Amino acid sequence: MNQDVSFLCLDLGNTTCRGGIWRDGKINDERTIPTTDFSRSGNDWMDGWGYCKKICYCSVVPEAEHALHSICARNKTCTLFSLSAESQRHLPIAYPKPSEVGADRIANSYAVFKKYPLPAIVIDLGTATTFDVITAKGGYVGGVIVPGPQGMLDYLGNKTALLPKIILNHTNRTVPAIGKSTDLAIMSGLCYGYLPMLNGILEEIIIEFKKKGEVVRSIVQTGGEAKNYSISKANIHNSLTLEGLALAFIDEQTRC
Repeated sequence: MNQDVSFLCLDLGNTTCRGGIWRDGKINDERTIPTTDFSRSGNDWMDGWGYCKKICYCSVVPEAEHALHSICARNKTCTLFSLSAESQRHLPIAYPKPSEVGADRIANSYAVFKKYPLPAIVIDLGTATTFDVITAKGGYVGGVIVPGPQGMLDYLGNKTALLPKIILNHTNRTVPAIGKSTDLAIMSGLCYGYLPMLNGILEEIIIEFKKKGEVVRSIVQTGGEAKNYSISKANIHNSLTLEGLALAFIDEQTRC
């Protein structure tokens, strides 16, 4: 399969499902839908792209994946490609149990492996924030997982008796360092603690490479929260996951 072929790419995430058409060597017409709505109205959402004979996807939500299969079962000419550690054979995975690596992390790593100078670190900020490390020799070699920004707020709201549940939005991201209310104190902890945590993790990964006499050549940032956190030395690549899906699908089809 050459890169001029058109097909649909879907990233079925914990909070949001994102899709786009691979055409002319890039992702076009990106759209999103809340994952909670996908099971009910995913068919209408996908109809917005018109009929797609081939769909490649990654999923970390079994219910959304089941809904996708149900949608495509209505049209027997639709071909589905699910990206996983087992379904791709071009990105080495130096992990004791490759099946534990999330499909979205594989998609991100695949794109970086194919498009960026290595070694590289890809940081995906979403419901969870993940750091994944990719090298020329080992391919995917491991990473870090921490709660996403909203996940940290949810933990305090769900695991304490008196602290409020706070929804992160564009109006409460800028707060004083000294909170004058419980809400503001919680938001201050997130606003002034989260980015330093990310930069601290990144620096520790870089130090590990330095100890081996190696230099990290690429730091790539993606995910729904990427625009809200300026991680040191990182390049934002919004369509990274969908591009990784497309490149993996093309490589697997070419191999067949």
